[in-house]
Amino acid sequence: VACRPHQIQALTQFKNEFDTRRCNHNDYFNGVLCDNSTGEVTMLRLRACLSGTLMPNSSLFKFHHLRHLNLSGNNFISSSLPSEF
Repeated sequence: VACRPHQIQALTQFKNEFDTRRCNHNDYFNGVLCDNSTGEVTMLRLRACLSGTLMPNSSLFKFHHLRHLNLSGNNFISSSLPSEF
């Protein structure tokens, strides 16, 4: 099952929050897994390609069914995460 349209929109919005010149744009959604029955994003693996500030109002926090997150090796500028995350 493919990701639901609103999840794809949130993924695109998340990508647009950063400088992504180091990302492979042809393979950007390869690190994304959506639940087979709900179409909600459950895994996000975007390693070593994002640069910028992870803001407390980031679209990342729209993925309420996210269970696995790997953002290692990215160049995030110091920022605090919301307590509910």
